Amino acid sequence: MKINQFVFNPFGVNAYVLSNSNGETILIDPSASNAREQAALSEYIKSENLKVSRNLNTHLHLDHVLGNAFVERTFGVKAEAHKDDEFLLGLQNEQAQMFGLPCNDLAPALGKNLDEGDIVEIAEIRLQVIHVAGHSPGGLAFFCENPGKVNGQDNVPPLLFPGDIIFAGSRGRSDLFGGDEFALVSGIKSKLLTLPAETVVFPGHGPMTTIASEKRWY
Repeated sequence: MKINQFVFNPFGVNAYVLSNSNGETILIDPSASNAREQAALSEYIKSENLKVSRNLNTHLHLDHVLGNAFVERTFGVKAEAHKDDEFLLGLQNEQAQMFGLPCNDLAPALGKNLDEGDIVEIAEIRLQVIHVAGHSPGGLAFFCENPGKVNGQDNVPPLLFPGDIIFAGSRGRSDLFGGDEFALVSGIKSKLLTLPAETVVFPGHGPMTTIASEKRWY
């Protein structure tokens, strides 16, 4: 597996491109919000001879869906997320107004719903879907239990892509649309902190961390 990370839009969202040796590719929150960011994403995909197979949204807050329309137009792949967050697609203008941002390229409807226990899989990459509500009702984390070789490195520990559920030294806010602090903390404790301690966490914002590092906060 190869993992490439971009930091996109005014909110600094971490967008991840996961590809296998055949060039098949899974995007996670590819939230490019302007022509420069869109060009950076598409040029990387073209230069690596990649074919986008899946576009996964960890959740549907505005900052994480800003690239969905572009990805669908450019690569013909519709976004996938949890059904409990679909209402947020109807509130994109309201979310943009909250932060004083334009909203000129609305994210379209999802192509598929994902839920707890689903598997997103292409050759060499297998992601388990974990549902943790609280930051948003439909928050998802994607867990890769056996990544094998990653970016040329062997024996890589498990990987987790939790969006805004958990960060290095903190967790997502719960005061936005549909947030629930109790559900968020409960879900982190029962579903994420029970993963192997060595699991490397690739959050939706900020630096990487590990499950072992985050356990001390709970």
